[in-house]
Amino acid sequence: MNRSLRLTLSAGALLALLTGPTGAADRLVTVAAQPELKPGLAAMPQIAAPADDAERRINTALRRFDGNVRKAARSCQADGGAHSSWTRTIRTPMHGPRFLSVEIADDMFCGGAHPSTGLMAIVYDLTTGAPVDWATLLPPTLTGKVALVEGLDGTKMVTLASKRLHALYLDRYRPKDSKAKRDGDDNDCRAVVQETPLGDPPAMMAWLDAKAGGLAVQFDLPHYAQACADTVVIPNAVLRREGAQPVLTDAIDAAHAAP
Repeated sequence: MNRSLRLTLSAGALLALLTGPTGAADRLVTVAAQPELKPGLAAMPQIAAPADDAERRINTALRRFDGNVRKAARSCQADGGAHSSWTRTIRTPMHGPRFLSVEIADDMFCGGAHPSTGLMAIVYDLTTGAPVDWATLLPPTLTGKVALVEGLDGTKMVTLASKRLHALYLDRYRPKDSKAKRDGDDNDCRAVVQETPLGDPPAMMAWLDAKAGGLAVQFDLPHYAQACADTVVIPNAVLRREGAQPVLTDAIDAAHAAP
């Protein structure tokens, strides 16, 4: 498919979503940063001027995350004393149409030999205000075993443990022809991410990345290998071939084409 035709299709997907029958959910929402909870500890963002009850429900849910990390940071300080720290950064790599994607990265030190890092991600359906049900958007081969895992602050997040999703991750992990500079030795890291204890695939966080145009995935690694925990994006074209629902892939296309 030539580039001009791809651009036409992308623009068409955006127009269809922005003028479709589901209303407010098919717009690009503005996400407003909030004052830090304390220096270095980002607060969860809010949808500016929410258009309906679904968006208001999302704002309420996001505020609850702040309570979790406040409590965890206080406990961390009690354990680690003056040398303890907790920093958080937040990205919203897709904010409509149809889906709001939030990526949360924590870095904490509560005493001991080493700091810990963790990543959490959640995707909301703007039509309902609820977290997405991945089983309705992705085929069983990509969702695998759906479970809840606990983040550093105690928040529970959905993970997908799928051999096929792990294989797609490995296909794109640290390509040997890449000149990108990364933490950790690439060959050692490739070996670590391929390991599957007892043959089970890793429990992976999944979220939508509009700029990269696909499904971002990452999973926790042992403490000694945390520098190898890269995010990999499965391109939208691959998601289509794997059987993802059009409501998901069309929304990614529309968001990717948006200014």
